[in-house]
Amino acid sequence: MGTLIRNCPHCHAANSSFRTFSEYKNPACQNTEYLAALQCGGCHGGYFIRVAVTGGHTPHGHNGDIGSDQYMDIIDEYPQPTTIDAPEHLPENITSFFVQSAQSLKSGNLDAAAMMARKVLEVSVKTLNTEGSGSLYKRIEELHDLGRVTDDLKEWAHIIRDDGNEAAHEEQPVTTEFADELLAFTELFLMYTFTMPGMVSERMGRDD
Repeated sequence: MGTLIRNCPHCHAANSSFRTFSEYKNPACQNTEYLAALQCGGCHGGYFIRVAVTGGHTPHGHNGDIGSDQYMDIIDEYPQPTTIDAPEHLPENITSFFVQSAQSLKSGNLDAAAMMARKVLEVSVKTLNTEGSGSLYKRIEELHDLGRVTDDLKEWAHIIRDDGNEAAHEEQPVTTEFADELLAFTELFLMYTFTMPGMVSERMGRDD
């Protein structure tokens, strides 16, 4: 059977190994074209590829990676993995943590999603005030005292902090609604503290 390495559009695992389990030759195509069905090795979700074959084995009859075979040209693939976009103008590490949280949410790892959302907040607060110290609660209050966040943003930050702590220490699993709301609060916090100031700075630079 043929194999293919792709990010899974179902479980969102990176570089998942897919294996063919069936194929269909297109009788209407003058060239030799196949529709091959594959299955994720992790979640067993289905994946389809259209392949033009110029020689050698068919996709399902191939023993090895279809994508690297010189006689096979992958024309189309579906379903395509969904991409996750973080808010703009974030430091690279915060972008990575936010994407990890969002990926965990999409793949159903809800506790991980909630705890990563709290990590996004913690790193963001430290980035916004590198001279701050103490607990995350104290750092959030310091940001507010310095005028770096509004009253509403301070409350959002404390919601993320509290809910992230709850996810880490509660015995009951996090629900989808809980994790989704927590990530939404985190995204709003990032947009107000990084994205909007970044957009203003970018616009001012163009106007100079």
